Amino acid sequence: MFKLLKLSKKERSWVLYDVANSAFVLTVITILFPLYHIVLPDAPDNAGQLFTFATAGIALVTALLSPVIGSLANYHGNKKKFFIFFLSVGLLGGLGLAIPGFSWLVLIAIFFMSSVGYNIANVLYDAFLVDVTSDERMDEISSTGFAWGYIGSLIPFFIGIIPFGLVELGFIDDKYFQLTISFAFIVTFIWWLGYSIPMLKDVDQTYNIEHEPHAIRKSLLRIWNTFKEISTYKNIFIFMVAYLLYIDVVNTVIRLATTIGSQLNVGNPVLLGVVIVVQFIAFPCAIIYGRLAKKFGGKPMLFYGIFMYAATIIIVSLIVEGREYLMWVVAILIGSAQGGIQAVSRSFFAKMLPIQKANEFFGFFSVFGKFSGIFSPFLLGSLMAFTTANRAVLVLLFPLTLGAIVLIFVKEEKAEYVPR
Repeated sequence: MFKLLKLSKKERSWVLYDVANSAFVLTVITILFPLYHIVLPDAPDNAGQLFTFATAGIALVTALLSPVIGSLANYHGNKKKFFIFFLSVGLLGGLGLAIPGFSWLVLIAIFFMSSVGYNIANVLYDAFLVDVTSDERMDEISSTGFAWGYIGSLIPFFIGIIPFGLVELGFIDDKYFQLTISFAFIVTFIWWLGYSIPMLKDVDQTYNIEHEPHAIRKSLLRIWNTFKEISTYKNIFIFMVAYLLYIDVVNTVIRLATTIGSQLNVGNPVLLGVVIVVQFIAFPCAIIYGRLAKKFGGKPMLFYGIFMYAATIIIVSLIVEGREYLMWVVAILIGSAQGGIQAVSRSFFAKMLPIQKANEFFGFFSVFGKFSGIFSPFLLGSLMAFTTANRAVLVLLFPLTLGAIVLIFVKEEKAEYVPR
């Protein structure tokens, strides 16, 4: 079960980019920035609530840009160029976060820019899956990417977190708090950049169309036509609706886990420990997920992931003072499902696509995924103003259940290309 999959050079380079960007997700998005921005001297009293709205805004911008970028990426060589551009935006923003002395509002703006760059680069990265491997290997390659991303991201995290941990434990004066955060962000930046190099060197666009005049106008027209033709690809559309609903929960948990934990008065050391446990468990579970998806099919594994997230939400709703230990149960449940449900969703979708429309559809795939990242953070932010965080998270059961119901009607089959 744990025998490592033999990878081609392209597949290995593609997988390594998951190792690269997962460090940014773990260290910056999930843990340190949510803890950092709320303790700045000029941070507003409702900084945590405002951060959930900023997260929704990031998702909205990504959702609006993704189909346009995805359509333009169809042209020969464009996918790589766009990938490099948005990767650079993400990296520069990540480096900007490491500069101490900025105000709360400026840091939120930099975080916004960096996150959008990261997200769009990831849309293109996902679309490269069809260029690096075959349909038969997609489940395993996609799962391998997530698995190695989880375990690989722990290396820069452990290095970068050392000064921060020493401050938290009282070994270093807390006046150096900002510098410890900057150190962790710089380590993350270097890791992200370094492990992006194989992807930049070895992975190229295989499926494309030739350049033509008025590319932007024709790309927008192609998006509109694809949207009009969605009934032709009914099965793909049904899956995207299901994905929109259940990935809502996955994205919200990833991006707001630390914020929700803080609202539940769970201490920073416990939060850090919980996230580390998630990463360790997610590594083998993501690989197992891919193997089981190959054996039993993607849908059963997606239903398993949905069930585990439903259980997680219910347990989070039970966390009150004196029950902080339940966070460790949450870590185990999330770790068993998080990487797997993301990986199998990506490969399940890719295997359904007519290869000629992969970039376009991955743009729409991102739109559906990112719109899910708008509603839940907004709902959570609104509900937390009126009730406790553990009660507010129960709202996530609604999209999760609907997603499972819609997923029942999805068939595991490849769509036939319908030329215009």
